[in-house]
Amino acid sequence: MTTPEIRGIYVFDVRGNAQLGMYRDTKHCVCVSIGEGQYLTINTRHNPGYNDFQIQAANYDFLNGEDRYLGCGKLFKLDADKILRKVGVLNDFDAKIVYEKIRVSTSISDEEIQKVLSELWASFRR
Repeated sequence: MTTPEIRGIYVFDVRGNAQLGMYRDTKHCVCVSIGEGQYLTINTRHNPGYNDFQIQAANYDFLNGEDRYLGCGKLFKLDADKILRKVGVLNDFDAKIVYEKIRVSTSISDEEIQKVLSELWASFRR
């Protein structure tokens, strides 16, 4: 089993996942660990409802030359046993954007925000 690291980027098997299954036509999802067993999803298209922002392919080899979007409007609790492989680590620049988007989120509970922000904050001090 892979132990997820804060800001690690992983490919998950999401077949049968009630949260992600309804949004995806595929059996895999690329997710960023942000603490407390919570993840954000990387998407192929911009969707304002996801409170997303563009991550640059030049910064992440696994994106294979295609810019993508990191959704910050919803946290997903995922089982680490479903990790297929690690593909990267979220850089400091993008992690700071995630931090700020979560800090001001109106779609994530205050309790979840505080837990996640404390772990993200600690990741900047390493």
